[in-house]
Amino acid sequence: MDTKQTHKAHRVRKSGAGAKKPQKKNAEKNNPKAFTMQSSQRADRMSRRKAELDEKKYHVPMADRTPTVPPPLVVAVVGPPRSGKSTLVKSLIRRYTKNTLSEIRGPVTVVTGKHQRLTFMEAANDISAMTDLAKVADLVILTIDASFGFEMETFEFLNLLQTHGMPKVMGVLTHLDEFKDNKRLKLAKKNFKHRFWSEVYEGAKLFYLSGIENGRYLDREILNLSRFVSVMKLRPLAWRSSHPYMLADRIQDLTDPEVLETNPKANRTVALYGYLRGMHMRGGDRVHIPGAGDYRIDQAEQLSDPCPIPDKERKRLDERHKLVYAPMSEINGVMYDKDAVYIDVKKNRHEEKAEAGEGERMLDELQKVGTISDRLADQQFNLFSGAKPLTANSVRRPAESDYNQALVSISKDSDTDGSDSEDDSDVGSTVGGDRHRSSNEDSADEPDSEIDSADEDDILRRVDALDTNDSDDNSDDDGEDVERLAPIHTASKRVNLMELVYGKSLEDKEGSTAGVDANDNPKSLIMDNNLDEHKLRKCFITNPGDSEDEQDGSEDDAGDFEDLEAGSDSEEHVDNDASGTVDESEEDEEENEFGLPADKMKKLQNKFARVDGSDDEDDEKKDFYQQQKDVLQKYVDDTRLAMEELSSVDYRWAGEYVRVVIEDMPTEFIQGFNPYMPVVVGGVSNEEGLSLITLRIKRHRWYPKILKTGDPIVVSVGWRRFQTIPTYFMNDRIKNRMLKYTPEHMHCSAAIYAPFIQPGTGFCAYHLTRQHRFGIAATGTVLENSQSIDVVKKIKLTGYPEKILKHTAYIKRMFNSSLEVAKFEGASLKTVSGIRGQVKKAFGNNGVFRATFEDRIKASDIVFLRAFHTIPIKKFYNPITSLLSVTYMRTVAEIRRSKDMKVPNKKDSHYKPIERVVKRFNPLRIPKSVQAELPFKSKTKHVKTDNDASRAVVMDKHDKRVADLLGQINLLHKDKSKKQREKIQRQKAEYVKRRRAEEDDADARRKRKRKSFFRLEGRNQKGGSAQA
Repeated sequence: MDTKQTHKAHRVRKSGAGAKKPQKKNAEKNNPKAFTMQSSQRADRMSRRKAELDEKKYHVPMADRTPTVPPPLVVAVVGPPRSGKSTLVKSLIRRYTKNTLSEIRGPVTVVTGKHQRLTFMEAANDISAMTDLAKVADLVILTIDASFGFEMETFEFLNLLQTHGMPKVMGVLTHLDEFKDNKRLKLAKKNFKHRFWSEVYEGAKLFYLSGIENGRYLDREILNLSRFVSVMKLRPLAWRSSHPYMLADRIQDLTDPEVLETNPKANRTVALYGYLRGMHMRGGDRVHIPGAGDYRIDQAEQLSDPCPIPDKERKRLDERHKLVYAPMSEINGVMYDKDAVYIDVKKNRHEEKAEAGEGERMLDELQKVGTISDRLADQQFNLFSGAKPLTANSVRRPAESDYNQALVSISKDSDTDGSDSEDDSDVGSTVGGDRHRSSNEDSADEPDSEIDSADEDDILRRVDALDTNDSDDNSDDDGEDVERLAPIHTASKRVNLMELVYGKSLEDKEGSTAGVDANDNPKSLIMDNNLDEHKLRKCFITNPGDSEDEQDGSEDDAGDFEDLEAGSDSEEHVDNDASGTVDESEEDEEENEFGLPADKMKKLQNKFARVDGSDDEDDEKKDFYQQQKDVLQKYVDDTRLAMEELSSVDYRWAGEYVRVVIEDMPTEFIQGFNPYMPVVVGGVSNEEGLSLITLRIKRHRWYPKILKTGDPIVVSVGWRRFQTIPTYFMNDRIKNRMLKYTPEHMHCSAAIYAPFIQPGTGFCAYHLTRQHRFGIAATGTVLENSQSIDVVKKIKLTGYPEKILKHTAYIKRMFNSSLEVAKFEGASLKTVSGIRGQVKKAFGNNGVFRATFEDRIKASDIVFLRAFHTIPIKKFYNPITSLLSVTYMRTVAEIRRSKDMKVPNKKDSHYKPIERVVKRFNPLRIPKSVQAELPFKSKTKHVKTDNDASRAVVMDKHDKRVADLLGQINLLHKDKSKKQREKIQRQKAEYVKRRRAEEDDADARRKRKRKSFFRLEGRNQKGGSAQA
């Protein structure tokens, strides 16, 4: 049965998202996104606002000297105790590396991305640690306990940051889970945010951590924090980019065990490991370790990066690339401590009592190795065949001090080969949780192997150096031998001249030197570490090892003196003479028309390309700000190219992981080492000499007491922290007048004795022992360095007249000798009554002098001489050795308080009440003879006064009745007047009230009319515009 299929008719939607909307009238013109604003005033305001926003983005351009492979950014986590610092660092490390740290000890470096690494450092609750960390931190995370509020440690650290270069600062609010009420939580967040903005800057980022799960903060909140850290842009700081510095993440003791056995308190040789930042560094440079003092670098060598950036582009970091490097913290059972490495070998309970394995027994035996003297006592050898064996006891020994010095020098020679590389075998093991310590210097077989492999002649020379002959006949010869052999034992480095001058290739061809030790080679020479090997090679003209880059560098150095008109001929002649191969130079001439070597021609082309490569059209399109940035970037690029050409120079560049060896380090540095205190190595090449420094200082507004001249105070400026005695003064454009105390709310100047400091550097001052709740006492900047500063103090000398002759008087008891009078000749004098005078000449030898005054003085007058006396600046400089034993100067108040001494009571210093007696002068009496000659108006007038008493008036009855009536009438009049005045005041108040109501009604009526008028005007304007 055929039936036609019917379809339901489509129903068009009339409402909802799918309905077709009717197009409004004038829709094209009413589209706000397609057309600009119609008001010209609003357009002007918007353009001004956009220009202001663009100008706010501009800042003074600075040269970014960040190396190609930048070092890890230092992230300092700072806050008061129990504010969540350790938990925050553990959470961030867990987020980046999937590793959990049981305890944060020292710097922790992690790879956070394809191009970024971070070094986390938790700040201890110590003013010295916070000061050192503020000088190297690139990013600061301030932890704030929301349940307690802001604490003084936070504000102190912010002040330290402001004086030492303000890095990026962000805040983290913790303990928010203690707020049970959402309203209180929201209000607390708002208050904390605005208070944090007022201290840092408007718009500073503040994160909120609401709770803890499994000992860490919530993953989502830590993820947001880590994302913000990864995209943060940091502005380079001028001080750090112009000084080399390093935050040590590992410390190793390289001191010879023999030296420690003889003298446990001997100075140590310490190796510091870390990433170099700022500028370059080399061995021999002067550095300052805050808390330890100034030292000279003995060695500075590059090591392989322990936490490298991934070597190729990746879309994500695999687990094997999520590296974490924390030598002082225990990660996966491995921990570095001072000069040893510990491995925690975890065993089951049934294995704790088992017998130790072969490897563990070997480590135990290595730890029980004796000293060099014990091993040498067991050694014996034959000098001649058939002769009696020689032992250590059969050798005559010198004095004990010479013997120890020779042994130290021998141990230094043996240590130079083994100290250049990382010792991965210096590992200890633990059995059942006990840790066995293995020193990096415990490879005890090295001295034996060195002595066994040495020639007999060399050993004989070393024994002869220790031998002192008692005979008188051979004393001169022995003295010459000792002088000849002394460098063998006192040298710190052996240099092979054949290898140095002619290169390694020449000695590789000779098979005779393959099995001989480099130290025993007769062509080796003992040299100082500071010798420039590059200059030494240039002393030999037949040097096949010189590269063409070095030859080009020598030509560039002499570029000011070469003949420019000679052109390529002179350059070709120099190249041919230096290379010694004519065939190669002819091949280079065929390649270019100038006859220059190919590599030098390429360098010249690159230089011209950098000079002429800028397009004028592009420069016209760029604004002034972008052009200045391009100029600075070009300067940085040229500097990097020049540094690449100088790669052969023994410099360590920023971004490298270096090992710095420092000798003569006090033993307290190792014994009292605390991994929670940062160890910073900062370069101070041009800041060594001591001088007088002028500061511009202001007492901090939160410090409760003013500062006193002569009280010692700790100043933190540059890399240094030192104690000094400041002298405060104020300059009045004529002299520097000393101040006993600092002003309350204004700046003053101060003079201190300290090392050279670059002018314009910020500093902060505090007391070493916390005396008040807020620790920062003062802040300021350095003005200048000078060798002398004249600061004067007011002095007042008093004298008394001895003899008065009209305007001349002889003054006594002001000076003690004529020499003192001669020094003050011509000085101004003044008496109590205000008569001015001047010092003339001395009269006799007892200090009496002649003075002249503008009027005759009295014998009871006291004569004052006001002058200014130059006071010396106290030259006191005491570095604060917080990493060693701290010794500091105490103030007078602290000494009196500790010894329970009272303040000395001087009667002359007391304020006495001033009793001013009112003087009564006698009346002026003019003689009658003088009065007779005076004119009438000047004569004294005597007026007679009527002193008689008023007479009593006795009224009769009529007068009394009249007086009573007048009194009654006056009383009625007064009462009537009072009522009239009250009535007028009431009427006036009613009138004012009625008038005010009428004015209010009139204002409301005018307002309604104005609104209706402007409403009609607006409608008319809209209608007119629509018709148009």
